[in-house]
Amino acid sequence: MALSSSVDNVLRLVKERTGLPVHVEPDPTLPPHLLSKVTMARGAMPIHRVAYQPNASEAPDYLIIYECGFILRAYALPPEARCDLGSTEVAETTVRRWVIDNPKRPGLPPDKADRLTSILFNGILTQLRSIPVGLRVDSWIRSEFPDLAGLQEKAMTRQLNDCAGALRPDVQASMPDGALTINIAMSTAYSLYWAETLARPQIALPFRATGHLESGRALLDIWRRIPDDPANDRELTDAWAARLGLSDWYFWAKQSAD
Repeated sequence: MALSSSVDNVLRLVKERTGLPVHVEPDPTLPPHLLSKVTMARGAMPIHRVAYQPNASEAPDYLIIYECGFILRAYALPPEARCDLGSTEVAETTVRRWVIDNPKRPGLPPDKADRLTSILFNGILTQLRSIPVGLRVDSWIRSEFPDLAGLQEKAMTRQLNDCAGALRPDVQASMPDGALTINIAMSTAYSLYWAETLARPQIALPFRATGHLESGRALLDIWRRIPDDPANDRELTDAWAARLGLSDWYFWAKQSAD
Protein backbone atom coordinates (compact mmCIF):
# COMPACT_ATOMS: atom_id res chain seq x y z
CA MET A 1 0.00 0.00 0.00
CA ALA A 2 1.47 3.32 -1.11
CA LEU A 3 1.95 5.89 1.64
CA SER A 4 0.80 9.48 1.28
CA SER A 5 3.07 12.45 0.74
CA SER A 6 2.30 13.47 4.35
CA VAL A 7 3.86 10.26 5.62
CA ASP A 8 6.87 10.68 3.34
CA ASN A 9 7.35 14.22 4.62
CA VAL A 10 7.15 13.19 8.28
CA LEU A 11 9.52 10.25 7.80
CA ARG A 12 11.95 12.64 6.16
CA LEU A 13 11.52 15.11 9.02
CA VAL A 14 12.25 12.42 11.63
CA LYS A 15 15.43 11.47 9.80
CA GLU A 16 16.51 15.11 9.62
CA ARG A 17 15.78 15.74 13.31
CA THR A 18 17.21 12.51 14.72
CA GLY A 19 19.81 11.53 12.13
CA LEU A 20 18.20 8.09 11.89
CA PRO A 21 15.63 6.55 9.54
CA VAL A 22 12.25 5.10 10.44
CA HIS A 23 11.46 1.51 9.54
CA VAL A 24 7.71 1.03 9.06
CA GLU A 25 5.98 -2.35 8.94
CA PRO A 26 2.63 -4.03 9.62
CA ASP A 27 2.68 -6.27 12.68
CA PRO A 28 -0.21 -8.74 13.11
CA THR A 29 1.18 -9.81 16.51
CA LEU A 30 0.23 -6.48 18.14
CA PRO A 31 -2.55 -6.91 20.73
CA PRO A 32 -5.97 -6.03 19.25
CA HIS A 33 -6.29 -2.91 21.43
CA LEU A 34 -2.86 -1.59 20.35
CA LEU A 35 -3.25 0.03 16.94
CA SER A 36 0.43 0.96 16.59
CA LYS A 37 3.69 1.06 18.46
CA VAL A 38 6.98 2.92 18.23
CA THR A 39 10.37 1.66 19.33
CA MET A 40 12.96 4.41 19.24
CA ALA A 41 16.53 3.76 18.14
CA ARG A 42 18.82 2.34 20.82
CA GLY A 43 22.29 0.83 20.81
CA ALA A 44 22.45 -1.99 18.28
CA MET A 45 19.20 -0.82 16.64
CA PRO A 46 20.20 2.33 14.70
CA ILE A 47 16.68 2.90 13.37
CA HIS A 48 13.32 3.88 14.75
CA ARG A 49 10.69 1.18 14.26
CA VAL A 50 7.00 1.90 13.80
CA ALA A 51 4.67 -1.10 13.74
CA TYR A 52 0.96 -0.92 13.04
CA GLN A 53 -2.06 -3.19 12.91
CA PRO A 54 -2.50 -4.44 9.34
CA ASN A 55 -5.92 -3.59 7.95
CA ALA A 56 -6.48 -4.12 4.26
CA SER A 57 -9.36 -1.65 4.19
CA GLU A 58 -7.56 1.31 5.77
CA ALA A 59 -4.29 3.09 5.02
CA PRO A 60 -1.88 3.19 7.97
CA ASP A 61 -0.83 6.78 7.30
CA TYR A 62 -2.34 8.29 10.44
CA LEU A 63 -0.92 5.59 12.73
CA ILE A 64 2.57 6.05 11.26
CA ILE A 65 2.52 9.83 11.67
CA TYR A 66 1.06 9.49 15.18
CA GLU A 67 3.97 7.33 16.33
CA CYS A 68 6.46 9.59 14.57
CA GLY A 69 5.00 12.44 16.61
CA PHE A 70 6.32 10.77 19.78
CA ILE A 71 9.78 10.48 18.21
CA LEU A 72 9.79 14.15 17.23
CA ARG A 73 8.69 15.26 20.69
CA ALA A 74 11.37 13.13 22.35
CA TYR A 75 14.11 14.41 20.06
CA ALA A 76 13.01 18.02 20.52
CA LEU A 77 14.86 17.72 23.84
CA PRO A 78 18.65 17.45 24.26
CA PRO A 79 19.89 13.88 24.89
CA GLU A 80 20.47 14.49 28.59
CA ALA A 81 16.82 15.54 29.04
CA ARG A 82 15.25 12.50 27.35
CA CYS A 83 13.76 10.15 29.90
CA ASP A 84 12.02 6.80 30.01
CA LEU A 85 9.29 5.98 32.50
CA GLY A 86 9.83 2.85 34.57
CA SER A 87 7.56 1.19 37.13
CA THR A 88 8.30 0.94 40.84
CA GLU A 89 7.50 -1.90 43.21
CA VAL A 90 4.71 0.27 44.61
CA ALA A 91 2.77 -0.07 41.35
CA GLU A 92 2.81 -3.85 41.31
CA THR A 93 2.30 -4.17 45.07
CA THR A 94 -0.69 -1.84 45.03
CA VAL A 95 -2.40 -3.55 42.13
CA ARG A 96 -1.69 -7.01 43.55
CA ARG A 97 -3.42 -5.95 46.75
CA TRP A 98 -6.40 -4.73 44.74
CA VAL A 99 -6.57 -8.04 42.91
CA ILE A 100 -6.18 -10.29 45.95
CA ASP A 101 -8.58 -8.26 48.13
CA ASN A 102 -11.11 -7.75 45.33
CA PRO A 103 -14.51 -8.82 46.76
CA LYS A 104 -15.86 -9.22 43.23
CA ARG A 105 -13.50 -12.15 42.53
CA PRO A 106 -12.52 -13.71 45.83
CA GLY A 107 -10.10 -16.60 45.93
CA LEU A 108 -8.53 -15.96 42.54
CA PRO A 109 -5.87 -18.65 41.87
CA PRO A 110 -2.28 -17.34 42.23
CA ASP A 111 -1.42 -17.74 38.53
CA LYS A 112 -4.51 -15.80 37.46
CA ALA A 113 -3.88 -13.16 40.13
CA ASP A 114 -0.32 -12.71 38.87
CA ARG A 115 -1.49 -12.37 35.27
CA LEU A 116 -4.24 -9.89 36.11
CA THR A 117 -1.89 -7.85 38.29
CA SER A 118 0.58 -7.52 35.43
CA ILE A 119 -2.12 -6.62 32.92
CA LEU A 120 -3.64 -3.95 35.15
CA PHE A 121 -0.59 -2.08 36.38
CA ASN A 122 1.12 -2.19 32.99
CA GLY A 123 -2.10 -1.02 31.34
CA ILE A 124 -2.49 1.93 33.70
CA LEU A 125 1.12 3.04 33.21
CA THR A 126 0.74 2.68 29.45
CA GLN A 127 -2.28 4.97 29.59
CA LEU A 128 -0.34 7.46 31.70
CA ARG A 129 2.55 7.48 29.22
CA SER A 130 0.44 7.62 26.09
CA ILE A 131 -2.82 9.52 26.59
CA PRO A 132 -1.76 13.02 27.76
CA VAL A 133 1.21 13.26 25.36
CA GLY A 134 -0.74 11.40 22.68
CA LEU A 135 -3.37 14.14 22.75
CA ARG A 136 -0.56 16.64 22.04
CA VAL A 137 0.38 14.54 19.02
CA ASP A 138 -3.23 14.30 17.86
CA SER A 139 -3.63 18.05 18.18
CA TRP A 140 -0.52 18.52 16.01
CA ILE A 141 -1.84 16.09 13.39
CA ARG A 142 -5.20 17.88 13.20
CA SER A 143 -3.41 21.18 12.68
CA GLU A 144 -0.71 20.08 10.25
CA PHE A 145 -2.30 17.20 8.33
CA PRO A 146 -5.98 17.88 7.60
CA ASP A 147 -5.81 15.25 4.86
CA LEU A 148 -5.60 12.62 7.61
CA ALA A 149 -8.75 13.74 9.44
CA GLY A 150 -10.80 10.77 8.26
CA LEU A 151 -8.21 8.19 9.25
CA GLN A 152 -7.61 9.96 12.54
CA GLU A 153 -11.28 9.84 13.42
CA LYS A 154 -11.53 6.14 12.53
CA ALA A 155 -8.62 5.37 14.84
CA MET A 156 -10.15 7.57 17.53
CA THR A 157 -13.43 5.67 17.27
CA ARG A 158 -11.64 2.35 17.73
CA GLN A 159 -9.79 3.72 20.74
CA LEU A 160 -13.00 5.09 22.25
CA ASN A 161 -14.67 1.71 21.85
CA ASP A 162 -11.78 0.13 23.75
CA CYS A 163 -12.00 2.84 26.42
CA ALA A 164 -15.73 2.29 26.88
CA GLY A 165 -15.07 -1.40 27.47
CA ALA A 166 -14.31 -0.56 31.11
CA LEU A 167 -17.94 0.53 31.47
CA ARG A 168 -19.38 -2.85 30.45
CA PRO A 169 -21.37 -4.55 33.22
CA ASP A 170 -19.19 -7.68 33.14
CA VAL A 171 -16.01 -5.61 33.55
CA GLN A 172 -17.57 -3.49 36.29
CA ALA A 173 -18.66 -6.65 38.07
CA SER A 174 -15.20 -8.25 38.06
CA MET A 175 -12.36 -5.70 37.98
CA PRO A 176 -10.94 -4.04 41.12
CA ASP A 177 -12.49 -0.63 41.74
CA GLY A 178 -9.10 1.05 42.18
CA ALA A 179 -7.98 0.06 38.70
CA LEU A 180 -11.34 0.93 37.15
CA THR A 181 -11.37 4.42 38.66
CA ILE A 182 -7.95 5.31 37.26
CA ASN A 183 -8.52 3.72 33.87
CA ILE A 184 -11.89 5.38 33.39
CA ALA A 185 -10.65 8.83 34.45
CA MET A 186 -8.00 8.82 31.70
CA SER A 187 -10.41 7.36 29.16
CA THR A 188 -12.95 10.05 30.02
CA ALA A 189 -10.37 12.79 29.49
CA TYR A 190 -9.61 11.27 26.08
CA SER A 191 -13.30 11.18 25.15
CA LEU A 192 -13.87 14.76 26.34
CA TYR A 193 -10.98 16.03 24.23
CA TRP A 194 -12.52 14.56 21.11
CA ALA A 195 -16.08 15.54 22.04
CA GLU A 196 -15.00 19.16 22.36
CA THR A 197 -12.52 19.19 19.49
CA LEU A 198 -15.04 17.78 17.03
CA ALA A 199 -18.05 19.52 18.63
CA ARG A 200 -19.73 16.14 19.07
CA PRO A 201 -20.87 15.88 22.69
CA GLN A 202 -22.26 12.40 22.04
CA ILE A 203 -18.68 11.08 21.98
CA ALA A 204 -18.47 11.49 25.75
CA LEU A 205 -22.02 10.30 26.40
CA PRO A 206 -21.08 6.84 27.79
CA PHE A 207 -18.86 8.48 30.41
CA ARG A 208 -21.39 11.24 31.12
CA ALA A 209 -24.19 8.71 31.59
CA THR A 210 -22.11 6.76 34.11
CA GLY A 211 -21.09 9.82 36.12
CA HIS A 212 -17.40 10.01 35.24
CA LEU A 213 -17.12 13.43 33.63
CA GLU A 214 -15.71 15.20 36.68
CA SER A 215 -12.60 13.01 36.93
CA GLY A 216 -11.93 13.25 33.21
CA ARG A 217 -12.56 16.99 33.15
CA ALA A 218 -9.98 17.55 35.90
CA LEU A 219 -7.33 15.76 33.81
CA LEU A 220 -8.26 17.61 30.63
CA ASP A 221 -8.08 20.93 32.49
CA ILE A 222 -4.51 20.05 33.52
CA TRP A 223 -3.73 19.16 29.91
CA ARG A 224 -5.01 22.55 28.71
CA ARG A 225 -3.25 24.50 31.47
CA ILE A 226 0.26 23.17 30.79
CA PRO A 227 1.77 24.71 27.62
CA ASP A 228 2.12 22.45 24.60
CA ASP A 229 5.89 22.18 24.41
CA PRO A 230 7.82 18.88 24.39
CA ALA A 231 9.87 20.24 27.28
CA ASN A 232 6.67 20.11 29.36
CA ASP A 233 5.68 16.53 28.54
CA ARG A 234 7.25 15.18 31.70
CA GLU A 235 5.50 17.84 33.79
CA LEU A 236 2.21 16.96 32.11
CA THR A 237 2.63 13.26 32.89
CA ASP A 238 3.58 14.04 36.49
CA ALA A 239 0.55 16.31 36.92
CA TRP A 240 -1.83 13.60 35.69
CA ALA A 241 -0.10 11.09 37.95
CA ALA A 242 -0.49 13.35 40.97
CA ARG A 243 -4.18 13.81 40.25
CA LEU A 244 -4.65 10.04 39.91
CA GLY A 245 -2.56 9.10 42.94
CA LEU A 246 0.12 7.42 40.83
CA SER A 247 3.16 9.55 41.66
CA ASP A 248 4.92 6.69 43.45
CA TRP A 249 4.13 4.13 40.76
CA TYR A 250 6.96 5.15 38.44
CA PHE A 251 10.30 6.88 38.11
CA TRP A 252 12.04 8.81 35.38
CA ALA A 253 15.37 7.48 34.14
CA LYS A 254 17.68 9.05 31.58
CA GLN A 255 17.00 7.42 28.24
CA SER A 256 19.48 4.60 27.79
CA ALA A 257 21.54 4.29 24.65
CA ASP A 258 21.54 0.48 24.99
